[in-house]
Amino acid sequence: MKRIVTRALIVLVAILGILFAQVAPASATAARKLESNLAALWTAVLETPSAQNSFGTGGAAFACWDLGGTVAPFAPGGVESCTVKRGTKIFVVASSVECSTFEGNGTTEDELRKCARRGDVHKRPTVTVDGRSARVTEVETPLLNIVLPADNIFGQATGTSGLSVGHGWVALLHPLPPGKHKIKIGGTVPTIKTTIRVKRGH
Repeated sequence: MKRIVTRALIVLVAILGILFAQVAPASATAARKLESNLAALWTAVLETPSAQNSFGTGGAAFACWDLGGTVAPFAPGGVESCTVKRGTKIFVVASSVECSTFEGNGTTEDELRKCARRGDVHKRPTVTVDGRSARVTEVETPLLNIVLPADNIFGQATGTSGLSVGHGWVALLHPLPPGKHKIKIGGTVPTIKTTIRVKRGH
């Protein structure tokens, strides 16, 4: 009897090992994609001139950030609407804080990372798409090496280099069907409503 139970446990452990081996990499890949998107977004914000920047003088006209096949509605006060091509993924940033050497938030990666974590909300916000809940994940960027453009949002000299780290609560939505879709962010952050208009055709 002992031998049968032992053999059954060995088989069970082996099966679980196979399952975890299949699931874990997919989950890790998804997390890396979210981190990559947040890093690309913050890099774009910091390296885009103020006049074409939703965080600068460009305002709402530049609040739909193109990350290459993915669009992120992103601005200090939220984004009213974005129009996208069919097949475009939507990167929803429910909340995010960036800390950098440009702002005097620290000089090392550890200092900047602690600053970004401390500055962001500590509980998961909510995201719904057309009334249905979307999965929100907590992510952080790697250490970003930033070079400021002319007319940058910090008002510093062209070509100034520095470091940045971003923390965020995000969701990546698969391409939505043509038409209008309502995204609502809330919970632990002020409510933001964004309309996504997906064009028909290609």
